Amino acid sequence: MRNITLLFIVLSSSVFAQTSIQEVSLLLAKHKYNKVFRCFDDNMKSKVSKEQLSTLWEQLESTVGQYKEVKNVKTTSLDEGIKQKGLLQFEAGALEVALSTNAEGKISGLFISQLGYEAPEYAKNLGTGKKYTNFESHGYNIPGELVIPLECNECPLVVLVHGSGPNDKDETIGPNKVFYDLAMGLASKGVATYRYDKRSNIYPETLKGQFDLYDETINDAVSALLHIQKDTSLHFGKYVMLGHSLGAYAMPLIADSLGDLINGAILFSGNSSRLEDLIDYQMEYLTSFDGEISKAEAKIIKENTERAQNIRTNNYTDSTSAELLLGYWPGKFWKGIDNYSPVSTLSANKKMPFFIMQGEMDYQIPMSEYKIWQDVVGTQPNVTMRSYPGLTHLFTPTKAERSSPQDYFSPNNVDFQVIWDMSDWIKLVAK
Repeated sequence: MRNITLLFIVLSSSVFAQTSIQEVSLLLAKHKYNKVFRCFDDNMKSKVSKEQLSTLWEQLESTVGQYKEVKNVKTTSLDEGIKQKGLLQFEAGALEVALSTNAEGKISGLFISQLGYEAPEYAKNLGTGKKYTNFESHGYNIPGELVIPLECNECPLVVLVHGSGPNDKDETIGPNKVFYDLAMGLASKGVATYRYDKRSNIYPETLKGQFDLYDETINDAVSALLHIQKDTSLHFGKYVMLGHSLGAYAMPLIADSLGDLINGAILFSGNSSRLEDLIDYQMEYLTSFDGEISKAEAKIIKENTERAQNIRTNNYTDSTSAELLLGYWPGKFWKGIDNYSPVSTLSANKKMPFFIMQGEMDYQIPMSEYKIWQDVVGTQPNVTMRSYPGLTHLFTPTKAERSSPQDYFSPNNVDFQVIWDMSDWIKLVAK
């Protein structure tokens, strides 16, 4: 998920010293870029062209929909002019907007950015112990952070394993921080957590060339758990691994690798089908979301369908570059999972307690994936399953009729019912 941070430096009309955020936003929404550009002073005209202004605004519209209104406007005086701040509301989300005008009534700056993260209620006024502790994993030094309840008498510990891409330890996606929410929420329920920056976040070069699922996810998850267990200054009771998205997909392998070293594993929105099939589905879902498929989108669908078929038929090698395959994953990655089935691997593990959790408004891992889990492993006594109406891939609530990437652009938090259920299950398996 890419962050949206757009800087518009524009100028108001010299006639209207009272030019407002509402007036400028409405002009942009009507695509009257000439009128806005004519308001630029010489300095601004030298920095932002009319074409750049139109490109930036239309990129914004393609991401969060059409402009609706500006709300909650606050005005403060500057030494030479005024500054206004407000909430720029679009069809599919809201952004922060700040507009400054100088003493001549010119707009000296217009800044539009994502809303900032807001801590959940269950994290406010919560006392915790924290410890920053790095671990070594296959030649890489990985920074991490323990969050420990103040009253932790050999309390259980959960290691949080990221989804795809170069995630930070909070698993920041837009203005949302999934792993930070989990850490705070679980701490409020007496459960400790260890979260770490993903290797590719600290060492982006590791996503270049050839790598596999172990390089990206599994090796560091295992190393993180072993590091915590070897630290004699720490005294936790039981240990659980939690994987989100790609981390959930890899969790049956992680559980097999760790065996009796852990007491349970959580699949936090994990796909059950083959990864190339899932990506194929996601691409078709997103390109047809608005009911129309453009020529560019049709080309993308055709290209990705062909690449998915090449993966299914092994029409590639372990040295094929990622640019010729799906996602950012190269041939070595796809070869490594060619015979891997997360469902079959988990099904064969009759001893490890597993908790499979799913948001019912998750477009990335749809409920059809959850049903496969239900059909194959749902009756196993070591498997617990639960789905949550109205929750997205991030386990945050949405009011949208159909889920989409737009759900990630407004600040939200992991639903506390999810944390409540998770902590109850952890404490049960940790007895």
